[in-house]
Amino acid sequence: MSSAPDVKQDSKHCILKAATALFAKLGLDKCSTRAIAEKSKANISLISYYFGGKEGLYKEVMRSYALEVRKSAAKISEESQQREMTKEGFIEDIQKIVDHIIANRLENPEISQIFSREKLSGLPYAREVYEEIFYPLIRSFYELIYEGQQKGFVRSDVNPSLLFVAISETIWGFYELMDCGTKMRDDCEVFIKDPEQLRNQIMNLFLTGVLK
Repeated sequence: MSSAPDVKQDSKHCILKAATALFAKLGLDKCSTRAIAEKSKANISLISYYFGGKEGLYKEVMRSYALEVRKSAAKISEESQQREMTKEGFIEDIQKIVDHIIANRLENPEISQIFSREKLSGLPYAREVYEEIFYPLIRSFYELIYEGQQKGFVRSDVNPSLLFVAISETIWGFYELMDCGTKMRDDCEVFIKDPEQLRNQIMNLFLTGVLK
C-alpha cells in the first residue's frame, strides 16, 4: 500500500506533467485548472492546495525544470574544476555544455515552448527562475571563458555573455524553426536525426569559425 507522502508526490507529479503539456499547447491564459485536473485525473482542489492556484502551478512547472537543469549542469562544473585547465580540456567543457543544452531541448520540448513564450513576453512569470537558478549557471560559463582568456587560448576580445547567448539561442532557435516544418527542415534533416552532428557543427562555428 502506498504511503501518504508517496500519494502526494504522485499527485503533484501528475498535475505538473499535465500542466506542462497544456501550458505548452495553450499558454497560461487559455489553460484552465479544470482542464489540468481532467488531464492529470486529480481533484481540482489539489491545484490550489499544492501550488496556490494556476499561476503558482505555472511557475512551479518552470522552477521544477530549472532545478533539474541545475542538477545536471553541476556535474559538468564539478568535472571541470577537478582538473587543470588546458586548451583540450576547455574544448571538452564547451562540448559538454553544448551537448547539455541540446539534450535538455530534445528531452523537454514542451517546457521549451513555455520558456520561449515567456521570453517573448518579457519573462513575466519566469524572471525569478532565470535570476535565481539559470543566471548562476550562466556565470559558471563566463568563468570558463575568463579562465581560457587568462590561459591565453581564448581571444581576449570575446565577450562571455554574448558568446553564451549566441550558442544557446542558436540551439533553441534551430529547434524552434525546425518545429515549424518549413522547407529549411529538409536542409537540416541530418542535424535533426543526429544531435552529435549538430553539436559538431556548432563547435566548429563558434570555436573555429567559417573562414579558411
